[in-house]
Amino acid sequence: MERRNFLRLLAGYGIAGALPMSLCTPAWSAEAQRFLITVNASGGWDPTDLIDPKGNAMRADGLGPVNHYAASKIKSIGNLYYAAYPDDVEPPATDSPGHLDTFFAKHHQRLLVINGIDTQTNGHETGTRFVWSGRLEEGYPTVAALAAAPYASQPMAFISNGGYDFTGALVAPVRTASAGTFTSLAYPNSQYADNPALRASGYFSEQSYRSVDAARQLRLARLQQSETLPMRAAQMARLATVRSSELELDGLLGLLPAQVSGGLKGQAEVAIAAFASGLAVSANLNLGGFDTHGNHDEDQTAALTELLEGIDHLWEQIVLRGLQDRVTVVIGSDFGRTPFYNTGDGKDHWNITSIMAMGAGITGNRVIGGTDVNFEARNLNPDTLEVHSGGIIVTPKHVHRALRDFIGVSTELDNLYPLNVEKLALFA
Repeated sequence: MERRNFLRLLAGYGIAGALPMSLCTPAWSAEAQRFLITVNASGGWDPTDLIDPKGNAMRADGLGPVNHYAASKIKSIGNLYYAAYPDDVEPPATDSPGHLDTFFAKHHQRLLVINGIDTQTNGHETGTRFVWSGRLEEGYPTVAALAAAPYASQPMAFISNGGYDFTGALVAPVRTASAGTFTSLAYPNSQYADNPALRASGYFSEQSYRSVDAARQLRLARLQQSETLPMRAAQMARLATVRSSELELDGLLGLLPAQVSGGLKGQAEVAIAAFASGLAVSANLNLGGFDTHGNHDEDQTAALTELLEGIDHLWEQIVLRGLQDRVTVVIGSDFGRTPFYNTGDGKDHWNITSIMAMGAGITGNRVIGGTDVNFEARNLNPDTLEVHSGGIIVTPKHVHRALRDFIGVSTELDNLYPLNVEKLALFA
């Protein structure tokens, strides 16, 4: 494949603008040794249908059962407990990697579960912000941006597939994650970029395209010369650097399957290929379908099955590229769902949720925290991490305090976006 300046083409397509200043700027050749993936179950998943099961005992307040499966059907493997399928729902095939039995049999030894997290909200916007930044307030970047910030000059340091991806100008998110787009960027003058046999057929002659490119570079040089404000000048210099650096997409495209999958699986394929080729440091993956205000059992089951299939596929991609000791995965959602059904057989928003984590540095087969029979958060002893009536309620602030320490966020960045909460050794 012809060598191309990937970032120059990103800018030409309007995908990356003038890149922001970074608080930490390693040399261009610096390569991340650890990677972070966040997986967002968009809409508000139901942990009681997954990793914090309750069963169908009637509630004392008369609102009905939490779940439509008997408590006696709740499964366990190792130290983890997981839900049964609702009585009136057809489970996925047992050989599906998204079947609860299959998924937990395969992955429980690497899974950390944190239950009983109080998001203090039932709003989608505030919930996703709190879960992925650690703060309810606006203006706090997603943890994936904090992980990518020291490598902001890398071509695709932070890949976003939707969900909460505010970066606080620490890094430019790359919101193009399809293989087809990458191919188009690698061959911007080709009318048939996706067809190797016809790829040489260009919109312009090679000479004309080179002339356009030269004119673009001259314009950038003039803009640089006209800037007098130090920060603007530095930003323009950063843009010039990424536009002029000799980068190629061979590494990324060569690691993608011949046919990239759709949905969450495809997002995983692109993210891991970008990690393995040295182009990216963090990525957020996103899957919808969890906002089940009606027909909860069937729709939540379908969404959870797709989520678990995607996570399993993500792990297989990580193993394929030999990155098990370098990629950490954190899975979460806006909030949870009510511990009772509404009149439309749905479940509405509930402030209590869970997260899962797996991969590099994570000690699996562990459950931290918990909820009572009515899916209310139980207090946690901050020293022992055991459920204790005299302890504290865990919030996303605590999760992010621990996560920042775990991934090595710099003191400077940490102070810029303070969490102001006690430390819990959740990921130790």
